[in-house]
Amino acid sequence: MPKTNRNNIDRKTNKPNPLNSEGGIFNDPLINRADNVRRDDDVIRSKQRTLYDIDYAIKWFIDNEIQPQIKTDQTLINVPVIFANGEKADNVRRLGYLRDEKGKLQSPLIMLKRNSVQERDNNKTLDVNRQQSGNHFIHKQRYNKRNRYEDVLFPIPQSQPVNSQELFVIDIPKYVTLEYEMLLWCDFSTQMNDLVDQLLPYNRYGWGNEGNKYHVSMGSTSFETVNTVGEDRLVRATIPLTVLGTLLAAQETRVDTIRKMYSLKKVSFDVTIDVGELNIFSTTQLPQAILQYQSNLLSGGTIVVNGGGSSSTIDANAFTYLIAITEKTGVYVSSTTVTITAYAKANPVTFAVATVNEFDIYINGQYIDKAIYTWTPSDVATQTITFNIALLGYGIDPTDMVIIKGRWQ
Repeated sequence: MPKTNRNNIDRKTNKPNPLNSEGGIFNDPLINRADNVRRDDDVIRSKQRTLYDIDYAIKWFIDNEIQPQIKTDQTLINVPVIFANGEKADNVRRLGYLRDEKGKLQSPLIMLKRNSVQERDNNKTLDVNRQQSGNHFIHKQRYNKRNRYEDVLFPIPQSQPVNSQELFVIDIPKYVTLEYEMLLWCDFSTQMNDLVDQLLPYNRYGWGNEGNKYHVSMGSTSFETVNTVGEDRLVRATIPLTVLGTLLAAQETRVDTIRKMYSLKKVSFDVTIDVGELNIFSTTQLPQAILQYQSNLLSGGTIVVNGGGSSSTIDANAFTYLIAITEKTGVYVSSTTVTITAYAKANPVTFAVATVNEFDIYINGQYIDKAIYTWTPSDVATQTITFNIALLGYGIDPTDMVIIKGRWQ
């Protein structure tokens, strides 16, 4: 994580010293509030994992999952599990066993003692003790106030929700290896044998409860029998435990290890195409530059087309409209007139009916210039095209094939 000037600063009277901030005056983390999001209105607490959590997970697993028992006087009794505090550990070190406040020997008993904690070499981060940029866990909330659920059966009219997700960014924990000693005491060797038999099958298991679990491996078991004259006979065993754990504090160097943010609403890439003076909605010809983006448009993308002194945004609907060129056959009425029973298509961008420039007319395969005929495409069933015979040079015959190619419904 960045080194920051962690002094308490009154920003009105005591500005931070740029020399004490990493990156100089142009990159002062203290006065950069771009990534700050308030957390006083959420219910997510800062997650942390401490040595106590690991100790508790080991003890909980033995008490609730392994549930060690031994038989004494034809009765099964549960073996208590305790953690060695300073006084208990000193008594065990000096005497080799544990007595209660009345001097009674504690047996049977399982005692856990943590010996060491060290960082795992194969999981050390680069740049000592500095969290790498982007090296975080991202937790996504399924619900947040910006994206409210809507009743499917009885929808309530409301404004369009913002497509933004609530995220919590958590630092990578420290990977550590913990060494424990599990000390076992029993009165008889048969009881010790039964107790060890119950523990060994759980070697290399995940010890813990719910999300607080750790890989535990058991070392070689050493046995010892204490039979001092005038003292109680005692059977003891020691099993070393190696626990692969993780540690994460709520704060590190006065900076929270969990941060709240919102995802980007939308990421889009604009493609602009210059087609010169050509207006794409005034011709049946579609520039090749637009056709190159066919897959992008049909998959939901958009492009901006500049031409004819104006610009238009083309999406999937507009592109489908532009490429939908079909043919209709005119019906002979007179030497100057033909009719078509069809509807001109509506432009999805301008919402107007396709213009005459979006249709081409052919007589017997010969293209006819638009100045030779008069016609205004409309959305009525029957449309009439009138030709100027003087400009055309001949009259229309019933045997002539008149094809109108353009954007029809």
